Amino acid sequence: MSATLQREPAAGSETINEAILALQSGENIELPVLPEVAAELLKLTNDVECNISDVVPLIKRDQSLTSHLLRIANSARYNTGVTVSSVQQAVARLGLLAVREIVVLISCKCRVFDVPEFESHVRHSFRRSLATAAFGQEIARVRRMNVEEAFLSGLLHDIGRPVLFQALVDRRKTHGLVATEAEMLEAAEEHRILLAAKLIAHWELSERVVETVRHQLIPLQAPNCALQSATLNLALHLAEDMLDPASRQNGDNEPHPMLEVLGLYPEQFATIKRNSNQILEWVDSTI
Repeated sequence: MSATLQREPAAGSETINEAILALQSGENIELPVLPEVAAELLKLTNDVECNISDVVPLIKRDQSLTSHLLRIANSARYNTGVTVSSVQQAVARLGLLAVREIVVLISCKCRVFDVPEFESHVRHSFRRSLATAAFGQEIARVRRMNVEEAFLSGLLHDIGRPVLFQALVDRRKTHGLVATEAEMLEAAEEHRILLAAKLIAHWELSERVVETVRHQLIPLQAPNCALQSATLNLALHLAEDMLDPASRQNGDNEPHPMLEVLGLYPEQFATIKRNSNQILEWVDSTI
Protein backbone atom coordinates (compact mmCIF):
# COMPACT_ATOMS: atom_id res chain seq x y z
CA MET A 1 0.00 0.00 0.00
CA SER A 2 1.10 3.58 -0.60
CA ALA A 3 0.15 6.99 0.62
CA THR A 4 -1.09 8.85 -2.46
CA LEU A 5 -0.65 12.57 -2.16
CA GLN A 6 -2.63 13.44 -5.27
CA ARG A 7 -3.69 11.72 -8.47
CA GLU A 8 -4.84 13.23 -11.77
CA PRO A 9 -5.97 11.55 -14.98
CA ALA A 10 -3.62 11.15 -17.93
CA ALA A 11 -3.75 13.98 -20.41
CA GLY A 12 -1.55 14.13 -23.51
CA SER A 13 2.13 13.55 -22.84
CA GLU A 14 4.82 15.11 -20.72
CA THR A 15 8.60 15.43 -20.70
CA ILE A 16 10.91 14.23 -17.95
CA ASN A 17 11.37 17.83 -16.74
CA GLU A 18 7.61 18.35 -16.54
CA ALA A 19 7.26 15.08 -14.62
CA ILE A 20 9.95 16.03 -12.12
CA LEU A 21 8.42 19.46 -11.53
CA ALA A 22 5.03 17.84 -10.93
CA LEU A 23 6.49 15.27 -8.55
CA GLN A 24 8.39 17.95 -6.63
CA SER A 25 5.10 19.73 -6.05
CA GLY A 26 3.62 16.53 -4.63
CA GLU A 27 1.41 15.73 -7.60
CA ASN A 28 0.61 12.07 -8.15
CA ILE A 29 3.58 10.74 -6.18
CA GLU A 30 3.11 7.68 -4.04
CA LEU A 31 5.29 7.30 -0.99
CA PRO A 32 5.53 3.66 0.09
CA VAL A 33 4.14 3.03 3.54
CA LEU A 34 5.51 0.64 6.12
CA PRO A 35 3.59 -2.61 6.61
CA GLU A 36 1.11 -2.27 9.47
CA VAL A 37 3.01 -4.56 11.84
CA ALA A 38 6.35 -2.90 11.02
CA ALA A 39 4.92 0.55 11.71
CA GLU A 40 3.42 -0.60 15.00
CA LEU A 41 6.66 -2.29 16.03
CA LEU A 42 8.79 0.79 15.38
CA LYS A 43 6.38 2.92 17.36
CA LEU A 44 6.27 0.40 20.19
CA THR A 45 10.06 0.01 20.45
CA ASN A 46 10.50 3.78 20.68
CA ASP A 47 9.12 3.43 24.20
CA VAL A 48 11.93 2.87 26.70
CA GLU A 49 9.63 0.61 28.72
CA CYS A 50 9.02 -1.73 25.79
CA ASN A 51 9.95 -5.35 26.45
CA ILE A 52 10.11 -8.65 24.59
CA SER A 53 6.65 -9.75 25.68
CA ASP A 54 5.20 -6.72 23.85
CA VAL A 55 7.12 -7.29 20.63
CA VAL A 56 6.93 -11.05 19.99
CA PRO A 57 3.12 -11.34 19.58
CA LEU A 58 3.14 -8.32 17.26
CA ILE A 59 5.74 -9.81 14.92
CA LYS A 60 3.95 -13.17 14.87
CA ARG A 61 0.89 -11.46 13.36
CA ASP A 62 2.78 -11.10 10.07
CA GLN A 63 3.93 -14.46 8.71
CA SER A 64 6.02 -12.90 5.93
CA LEU A 65 7.79 -10.61 8.38
CA THR A 66 8.39 -13.55 10.71
CA SER A 67 10.01 -15.72 8.03
CA HIS A 68 12.18 -12.87 6.76
CA LEU A 69 13.22 -11.98 10.31
CA LEU A 70 14.31 -15.53 11.13
CA ARG A 71 16.27 -15.85 7.90
CA ILE A 72 18.17 -12.59 8.43
CA ALA A 73 18.65 -13.30 12.14
CA ASN A 74 20.55 -16.44 11.09
CA SER A 75 22.66 -14.61 8.50
CA ALA A 76 26.39 -14.04 8.97
CA ARG A 77 26.01 -10.55 10.40
CA TYR A 78 23.54 -11.41 13.16
CA ASN A 79 24.30 -15.06 13.85
CA THR A 80 25.25 -15.62 17.48
CA GLY A 81 26.54 -19.16 16.94
CA VAL A 82 23.19 -20.76 17.75
CA THR A 83 20.48 -21.18 15.13
CA VAL A 84 17.46 -19.01 15.86
CA SER A 85 14.23 -20.92 15.25
CA SER A 86 11.55 -18.69 16.79
CA VAL A 87 10.64 -15.03 17.06
CA GLN A 88 11.09 -15.27 20.83
CA GLN A 89 14.67 -16.48 20.35
CA ALA A 90 15.42 -13.86 17.72
CA VAL A 91 14.27 -10.96 19.88
CA ALA A 92 15.95 -12.34 23.01
CA ARG A 93 19.30 -13.02 21.35
CA LEU A 94 19.51 -10.00 19.04
CA GLY A 95 17.86 -7.34 21.19
CA LEU A 96 15.20 -4.80 20.29
CA LEU A 97 17.53 -2.44 18.40
CA ALA A 98 18.76 -5.16 16.05
CA VAL A 99 15.18 -6.32 15.48
CA ARG A 100 14.20 -2.74 14.58
CA GLU A 101 17.02 -2.65 12.03
CA ILE A 102 15.95 -5.92 10.47
CA VAL A 103 12.29 -4.87 10.29
CA VAL A 104 13.17 -1.68 8.41
CA LEU A 105 15.49 -3.68 6.14
CA ILE A 106 12.71 -6.15 5.32
CA SER A 107 10.25 -3.32 4.67
CA CYS A 108 12.70 -1.66 2.28
CA LYS A 109 13.37 -4.87 0.40
CA CYS A 110 9.71 -5.84 0.05
CA ARG A 111 8.04 -2.43 -0.33
CA VAL A 112 10.56 -0.09 -1.97
CA PHE A 113 13.45 -1.83 -3.68
CA ASP A 114 11.11 -3.60 -6.07
CA VAL A 115 10.68 -1.88 -9.44
CA PRO A 116 10.66 -4.58 -12.17
CA GLU A 117 11.24 -2.06 -14.97
CA PHE A 118 14.55 -1.06 -13.34
CA GLU A 119 15.40 -4.35 -11.68
CA SER A 120 19.18 -4.31 -12.20
CA HIS A 121 19.54 -0.69 -11.10
CA VAL A 122 17.36 -1.21 -8.02
CA ARG A 123 19.22 -4.38 -7.08
CA HIS A 124 22.53 -2.53 -7.34
CA SER A 125 21.16 0.29 -5.19
CA PHE A 126 19.89 -2.09 -2.51
CA ARG A 127 23.16 -4.02 -2.46
CA ARG A 128 25.13 -0.79 -2.02
CA SER A 129 22.70 0.39 0.67
CA LEU A 130 23.16 -2.81 2.69
CA ALA A 131 26.93 -2.51 2.49
CA THR A 132 26.78 1.16 3.44
CA ALA A 133 24.58 0.34 6.44
CA ALA A 134 27.02 -2.33 7.63
CA PHE A 135 30.09 -0.12 7.22
CA GLY A 136 28.23 2.73 8.92
CA GLN A 137 27.70 0.48 11.94
CA GLU A 138 31.37 -0.43 12.06
CA ILE A 139 32.44 3.22 11.95
CA ALA A 140 29.87 4.16 14.60
CA ARG A 141 31.10 1.42 16.94
CA VAL A 142 34.69 2.64 16.66
CA ARG A 143 33.61 6.25 17.21
CA ARG A 144 31.16 5.24 19.95
CA MET A 145 28.27 6.87 18.13
CA ASN A 146 24.65 5.72 17.77
CA VAL A 147 24.95 2.43 15.89
CA GLU A 148 21.26 2.15 14.97
CA GLU A 149 21.19 5.63 13.42
CA ALA A 150 24.32 4.79 11.41
CA PHE A 151 22.71 1.59 10.13
CA LEU A 152 19.42 3.25 9.18
CA SER A 153 21.16 6.19 7.50
CA GLY A 154 23.20 3.81 5.36
CA LEU A 155 20.27 1.57 4.55
CA LEU A 156 18.02 4.49 3.56
CA HIS A 157 20.52 6.88 1.98
CA ASP A 158 19.54 5.91 -1.58
CA ILE A 159 15.92 4.92 -1.03
CA GLY A 160 14.71 7.90 -3.05
CA ARG A 161 16.08 6.30 -6.22
CA PRO A 162 13.63 3.35 -6.45
CA VAL A 163 10.79 5.59 -5.24
CA LEU A 164 11.43 7.98 -8.11
CA PHE A 165 11.81 5.13 -10.58
CA GLN A 166 8.36 3.86 -9.59
CA ALA A 167 6.84 7.34 -9.73
CA LEU A 168 8.16 7.88 -13.26
CA VAL A 169 6.98 4.44 -14.37
CA ASP A 170 3.53 5.29 -13.01
CA ARG A 171 3.50 8.62 -14.87
CA ARG A 172 3.99 6.79 -18.15
CA LYS A 173 0.53 5.36 -17.56
CA THR A 174 -1.18 8.31 -15.90
CA HIS A 175 0.35 11.28 -17.69
CA GLY A 176 1.87 9.88 -20.87
CA LEU A 177 5.46 10.49 -19.77
CA VAL A 178 7.84 10.20 -22.70
CA ALA A 179 11.40 9.67 -21.46
CA THR A 180 14.37 7.47 -22.25
CA GLU A 181 15.87 5.18 -19.65
CA ALA A 182 18.96 7.40 -19.60
CA GLU A 183 16.82 10.44 -18.76
CA MET A 184 15.06 8.58 -15.96
CA LEU A 185 18.36 7.35 -14.54
CA GLU A 186 19.76 10.88 -14.58
CA ALA A 187 16.65 12.27 -12.89
CA ALA A 188 16.85 9.61 -10.17
CA GLU A 189 20.49 10.41 -9.49
CA GLU A 190 19.78 14.13 -9.26
CA HIS A 191 16.71 13.98 -7.01
CA ARG A 192 17.22 10.79 -4.98
CA ILE A 193 18.51 12.44 -1.81
CA LEU A 194 15.66 14.90 -1.30
CA LEU A 195 13.12 12.16 -1.97
CA ALA A 196 14.90 9.81 0.45
CA ALA A 197 14.71 12.43 3.18
CA LYS A 198 11.03 12.93 2.45
CA LEU A 199 10.31 9.20 2.71
CA ILE A 200 12.27 8.80 5.97
CA ALA A 201 10.24 11.66 7.47
CA HIS A 202 7.05 10.07 6.10
CA TRP A 203 7.95 6.86 7.94
CA GLU A 204 8.39 8.94 11.10
CA LEU A 205 11.91 7.73 11.73
CA SER A 206 14.53 9.80 13.52
CA GLU A 207 14.90 13.43 12.43
CA ARG A 208 18.64 12.91 12.86
CA VAL A 209 18.54 10.20 10.19
CA VAL A 210 16.66 12.59 7.89
CA GLU A 211 19.34 15.26 8.35
CA THR A 212 22.17 12.77 7.97
CA VAL A 213 20.82 11.43 4.69
CA ARG A 214 20.06 14.92 3.38
CA HIS A 215 23.70 15.96 3.92
CA GLN A 216 25.40 12.75 2.81
CA LEU A 217 27.39 14.54 0.08
CA ILE A 218 28.11 17.68 2.12
CA PRO A 219 28.58 16.42 5.70
CA LEU A 220 30.08 19.58 7.15
CA GLN A 221 26.98 21.57 6.18
CA ALA A 222 24.73 19.43 8.40
CA PRO A 223 23.49 21.73 11.21
CA ASN A 224 23.37 19.11 13.95
CA CYS A 225 24.61 15.84 12.46
CA ALA A 226 27.94 16.61 10.78
CA LEU A 227 29.67 13.58 12.31
CA GLN A 228 26.76 11.30 11.41
CA SER A 229 26.78 12.61 7.83
CA ALA A 230 30.56 12.17 7.69
CA THR A 231 30.07 8.57 8.87
CA LEU A 232 27.56 7.97 6.08
CA ASN A 233 29.84 9.59 3.51
CA LEU A 234 32.78 7.39 4.52
CA ALA A 235 30.60 4.27 4.76
CA LEU A 236 29.32 4.86 1.23
CA HIS A 237 32.90 5.21 -0.02
CA LEU A 238 33.86 1.91 1.63
CA ALA A 239 30.78 0.17 0.22
CA GLU A 240 31.44 1.35 -3.32
CA ASP A 241 35.12 0.43 -3.03
CA MET A 242 34.22 -3.07 -1.83
CA LEU A 243 31.46 -3.75 -4.36
CA ASP A 244 33.18 -2.20 -7.37
CA PRO A 245 36.94 -1.94 -6.78
CA ALA A 246 37.54 -1.48 -10.52
CA SER A 247 35.83 1.93 -10.33
CA ARG A 248 38.54 3.25 -8.02
CA GLN A 249 40.37 6.10 -9.71
CA ASN A 250 43.92 5.28 -10.74
CA GLY A 251 46.46 6.81 -8.39
CA ASP A 252 43.80 7.84 -5.91
CA ASN A 253 45.66 6.93 -2.75
CA GLU A 254 44.85 10.05 -0.76
CA PRO A 255 43.20 9.45 2.62
CA HIS A 256 39.47 9.96 2.55
CA PRO A 257 38.66 13.48 3.86
CA MET A 258 36.10 12.14 6.35
CA LEU A 259 38.83 10.28 8.24
CA GLU A 260 40.10 13.57 9.60
CA VAL A 261 36.58 14.85 10.27
CA LEU A 262 35.80 11.72 12.29
CA GLY A 263 39.19 11.62 13.98
CA LEU A 264 39.82 8.03 12.89
CA TYR A 265 43.39 6.75 13.25
CA PRO A 266 44.91 4.61 10.44
CA GLU A 267 44.77 1.48 12.60
CA GLN A 268 41.09 2.09 13.37
CA PHE A 269 40.32 2.51 9.68
CA ALA A 270 42.24 -0.66 8.89
CA THR A 271 40.16 -2.53 11.48
CA ILE A 272 36.95 -1.32 9.85
CA LYS A 273 38.14 -2.37 6.39
CA ARG A 274 39.07 -5.83 7.64
CA ASN A 275 35.37 -6.53 8.05
CA SER A 276 34.83 -6.21 4.27
CA ASN A 277 34.66 -9.96 3.57
CA GLN A 278 32.12 -10.53 6.33
CA ILE A 279 30.04 -7.58 5.15
CA LEU A 280 30.12 -8.79 1.55
CA GLU A 281 29.02 -12.26 2.63
CA TRP A 282 26.11 -10.74 4.59
CA VAL A 283 25.07 -8.51 1.68
CA ASP A 284 25.02 -11.40 -0.77
CA SER A 285 23.07 -13.61 1.63
CA THR A 286 20.48 -10.87 2.27
CA ILE A 287 19.72 -9.90 -1.35
